[in-house]
Amino acid sequence: MKLATLKDSTRDGKLVVVSKDLTRCSEVGHIARTLQAAIDDWAHAGPRLARVAIGVETGAQPTMRFHEHDAASPLPRAFFWVGGAGGFTGPRDPVSVKDGASNISAAAQLALIVDDVDVQAGADEAKQAILLVLLANDVSADGAVAASSFSPVAVTPDELGGGADLSLIVRCNNKPVDGGKGGTKDNASAVVAAAVKRPLIAGSIVATGSCFLNTPLQAGDVVRIEMNDKAGHSIFGAIEQTVEARGK
Repeated sequence: MKLATLKDSTRDGKLVVVSKDLTRCSEVGHIARTLQAAIDDWAHAGPRLARVAIGVETGAQPTMRFHEHDAASPLPRAFFWVGGAGGFTGPRDPVSVKDGASNISAAAQLALIVDDVDVQAGADEAKQAILLVLLANDVSADGAVAASSFSPVAVTPDELGGGADLSLIVRCNNKPVDGGKGGTKDNASAVVAAAVKRPLIAGSIVATGSCFLNTPLQAGDVVRIEMNDKAGHSIFGAIEQTVEARGK
């Protein structure tokens, strides 16, 4: 199942179920208006959303065209994200850095959206708590995070093909950058590590460190990050952002 949040006049946007090929989507406000609302009641909302996803693929569900440019980060804001909670930049929104900033970089990796996790949870509990997977990108300048953003689409773990090694596909100014590669099978260990000293609230986002790639940038650069499945199809859609300089 693939889920996205479309931008609207609210801070948290509206939840849609997206087709596997990322071309169509279906509004699901009758189930949960936002992704956070769905996560808060995942035991009931999750199966209903999954039935909508089947309907989207079979044609039994009304759909509209899905445009990645209309998507916010799946969770426009979250309770917890490594480096601090808060609002997130959309996957196609520009990133502003201070004019004259140096040491600008994009750090991309896989991340997880989890259900409630007890402090010092074991591997089995952590694995069961992983609800969704997405791509994350932190743009930093002069040692500080300028913006965090996530892929247009978040997917259930089964969409990753059973834990196969996957690669980030990164382009800077339309030129390929060597991608980070890593396994997705042991994502539960990242949740265990995040919950060592604190419980995690449903909707928390956990960085995995898997497929991590750090790319140097400068103002004016355009960075594009995505990941394909074994058939060459985009799993999450693309994060594509322009680094813009702003006045000091």
